[in-house]
Amino acid sequence: MAREKIPDYAVEVPQEFEAPVGWSPAAVYTSTQRAHEAGLTILAMGHAYWLLPYEESYIICVASGKLREVRRELEVMARIGQRGQSRGQPAGYQEFTVGRWSFVLYAVLLSVVFAGQFLLPLAEMGRVDATLMIEHAEWWRALTALTLHGDVVHLVSNLVAGIGFAVLLARFFGAGAAWLLILLSGAGGNALNAWIHYPAAHLSIGASTAVFGALGLMTGVGLWVAMMQPAERWTLPRWLLPAFGGLTLLGMLGIGDGLDGRIDVAAHFSGFLCGGLLGVGCAARQALFVRAQRCGKWLGVLPLLLIGAAWLLAFWCQNW
Repeated sequence: MAREKIPDYAVEVPQEFEAPVGWSPAAVYTSTQRAHEAGLTILAMGHAYWLLPYEESYIICVASGKLREVRRELEVMARIGQRGQSRGQPAGYQEFTVGRWSFVLYAVLLSVVFAGQFLLPLAEMGRVDATLMIEHAEWWRALTALTLHGDVVHLVSNLVAGIGFAVLLARFFGAGAAWLLILLSGAGGNALNAWIHYPAAHLSIGASTAVFGALGLMTGVGLWVAMMQPAERWTLPRWLLPAFGGLTLLGMLGIGDGLDGRIDVAAHFSGFLCGGLLGVGCAARQALFVRAQRCGKWLGVLPLLLIGAAWLLAFWCQNW
């Protein structure tokens, strides 16, 4: 089989790569940022896509019947981007290596806490409880609730989605900073969700608020990058693509009946909102994250320290 040639906005599809049945490779990127922007463009077109890491590149696959249409749109976007760079507009951002061990720690942390739920009343101690958070200032629950899950399916879904989004954010902010921003987005989302429901009684658990916080962070980054690199002769504002793409993902993943109707839509929207605001603000200051890589390991430890401190407060108040 001959190596397939892709237009100049990407590289060639590796000969050994095999797309899933019914799907075809639309583009290959060496940059996660460019691959993410292309994916948002595809979502804005109303089509689904797969982003598959392959060796040192990232391959976007779309339904075979949509291949020609998607490639044509990506070519247009690529030409617009090339014109913008040739006119001296701001170019790319620095990318960081992905800290693989941070994803292992994420999986281990959630799995250990989930196992502990069978031995100790962790759910009662650490879940989001709007009444206790607002009336008794038990705000540590905004953090501890992110580590609790109702069942194995709930746990695994948040592990997979959380790692997937965190990989992209780690390339933009660095692994330690990315996990810290995800944690802050999730905690902020839980706090906002408690305030929204109060004075009604409301209980919730799960890392999905942080997962949608990560989605909001990605959308916020895309918004900032698009607004800082405007292109002429574009009939729609470029910021509309990442905004619509992020909202599309939010709609597809964050709304529905779920298992036994337990999906907390308000928590997902709250996490997405907090993440979006953080994403825009932090993308505007990516240079700070570049300098912060000098202490990248400490940034990676900080989320663990915050979660540990929150659980210590939970145990202390339980026994006080």
